[in-house]
Amino acid sequence: MEDMMKQMVKGVKSKYSFEETIKKMKEKVEGLGWKVIGEYDFKDKLGIGFAVLEVCNKDFAAKAVGKPENRWISAMMPCRFSVIEMPDGIYVFGMNMGLFSQMVSGELGELLKEVAKIDEEIMSAVL
Repeated sequence: MEDMMKQMVKGVKSKYSFEETIKKMKEKVEGLGWKVIGEYDFKDKLGIGFAVLEVCNKDFAAKAVGKPENRWISAMMPCRFSVIEMPDGIYVFGMNMGLFSQMVSGELGELLKEVAKIDEEIMSAVL
């Protein structure tokens, strides 16, 4: 079960410092026409570099919840990325939306495939 859960999360090692990783991700998000709508920094509370960025695009969000039968997806919104310090460097983790999109049919599944591509682009900002 644990292996299956790990597949639902994608991670990449950043080539930047903790602060620079967050900066690069924010720049990429904005460059793609998305917005950082929430940022949570846990560094002071936990003693390690750990932050969460919540990102969204109003057009994608409106399409995702436009039909009442698809509104369950709101539990997965907004997209979240964690930036966390590990013993060997800084990592970015996010939901594997590509894998998740394979479990969703119809227009919503197609929309999630588009979101998966954007998530990949956001994470690539730190490679």
